Amino acid sequence: MKICTIKATPEWLSTESVQYIAECLEACEDASMLADLRAIFPREALTQGSRFVNMKQREMLKIWLDDLNQQAA
Repeated sequence: MKICTIKATPEWLSTESVQYIAECLEACEDASMLADLRAIFPREALTQGSRFVNMKQREMLKIWLDDLNQQAA
């Protein structure tokens, strides 16, 4: 499973980019989709975007993230 290793530049952390990432996270339906987003977006940008996701979806993201991290261990 690939994880994006680039540093989040100011462009990644712009309001527009963070909102787009939040929309992508909101649309996530399973751990596989989250894994794809982790391969595309820098970690810090995903963290910023997750702050704008509704609470129910955020809880699902945490569960999927835990699953993905366990698979990688």
